[in-house]
Amino acid sequence: MSVWLVEPLDPLIARDGRPSAIGRFDTTHFPFPSMLAGAVRTRMGSVNGAFALSGSALDELKERVHVRGPLLAELSPEDGAVKEWLVPAPRDTMILEEEGAKPEIRRLVPRPLAPGEALDSFQDLGLRPLCLHGSGGRGKPPQGIPAFWCWRRFESWLRSPADEPDVDLTALGAQRLPVEVRAHLAIQPGERVGLDGMLFQTSGLRFLQEGPKGSARLAPRRFALSLWSQGATVAGRDLDLAAQLAPLGGERRLARWSRASREWPQLPPDVLETIVETGRARLILLTPAVFAQGALPGWNGVAATVRAAAVPRPEIVSGWDLAAGRPKQTRRLAPAGSVYFLELAGDKPDLRRWCEETWLACVSDDAQDRWDGFGLAALGVWKEEMR
Repeated sequence: MSVWLVEPLDPLIARDGRPSAIGRFDTTHFPFPSMLAGAVRTRMGSVNGAFALSGSALDELKERVHVRGPLLAELSPEDGAVKEWLVPAPRDTMILEEEGAKPEIRRLVPRPLAPGEALDSFQDLGLRPLCLHGSGGRGKPPQGIPAFWCWRRFESWLRSPADEPDVDLTALGAQRLPVEVRAHLAIQPGERVGLDGMLFQTSGLRFLQEGPKGSARLAPRRFALSLWSQGATVAGRDLDLAAQLAPLGGERRLARWSRASREWPQLPPDVLETIVETGRARLILLTPAVFAQGALPGWNGVAATVRAAAVPRPEIVSGWDLAAGRPKQTRRLAPAGSVYFLELAGDKPDLRRWCEETWLACVSDDAQDRWDGFGLAALGVWKEEMR
C-alpha cells in the first residue's frame, strides 16, 4: 500500500515564506505539496534520525522519490482508520443563500460569447466565460461554506454536476483547519530565565475540529494529511517510509506517520466512459499546480484544449533551498480547487489511457513539480454544448 497518513500531534506550522524577523512564525491555511515532499525524502534519507545523503545522491533522491498530495483525511476517533477522504471545494460551484431560505448550490458552466462581447487578453486563447447555469442566482454566499468536500459529495459532482437547493453545509464537508496562535518567550541559554523583550508568536494548523452541533463536546473531528509515495533505490540504498513519530514543519513539532487503512479512490467507470464518448472533461486540481502559460498542454498522445477555466487568485510559494543555501524562486500557483473545462482530441484508446494516467496524478508542466506533488488532479464529466 502506497498511501500514508501524517497526523500532526501539535499545531502544524506550514511556513508561508514571510521572514521570522517580524516576530511571528505564520502558517499557510494548508501545507504546500513541496513541504510534504521534502518531509518524505528527509524521512527516507535519514539513518537513526540524521539525514545521511549528500552530493549527487540528493539529486537522485529528488528524481526517484515521487510524492503526490497532500489530501485531507478524516480519521475515526477510536482507531485512527480513514473515515473519509476530503478534497478542496471545486471552483465551478457557487453557494448562495436568499434571506429566509436555505443555501443552494449553483454550478458554473461555459457559455459562448454573444455578438459584441469580448474577453480582452483571453479571447486569443479561445476561452469562454463562465456563468451560472439556468436563471435566478439571487442571494449571497452564506457563512460557513466548507473549504473541503467529503469524497462522496465530490464524486457525485464529478459524475453529474447539478444545481441543488436546500443544502446542509455541515454535511457537505469540513471548514478550514483552525489556526491556533501561541506566544513564546526566549530563554537564557543554561538558565531558566526569560530574556527581556524576547517575545514571539507562532500560528499553527490544528488537526482537530469541533464536531457538528448536537455532538458531544469531547468528540472532536480528527484529521490528518494523506500522501502517496513509493520507495526507491538511491545511492545503492533501498529507501522507504516507516511508521514512526517524526518532526514536520516549523519548530520540528511531532507528527505520527503511518500507513493508511485504504488506498485513494479509483476513477469512477461511468466518468471514464462519458469522457471517452464525448471527448470533454473537467480537470479539477486537488493540490496547487505550476503551469508555464496558465493552460494545460496536450500530452500522452491527446491534445487537451482549455475551453474555460474557474481559477481564483494565484497562490504564492517560495521556500529555502537547503542544498544550495539560498531562497527558492518565488512562483505563482493555480490554487487547489481550480477547474479546467477541456476538449480532448484523439481516438478512444488514447482518451481512455489519458484518463487513467491523469486520475490522481500530477499535471504540472515541469517534471520536478509533478514529482513534488504539484497539480494532483481529478476528472469529471462536462456535458455542456459549446455553440
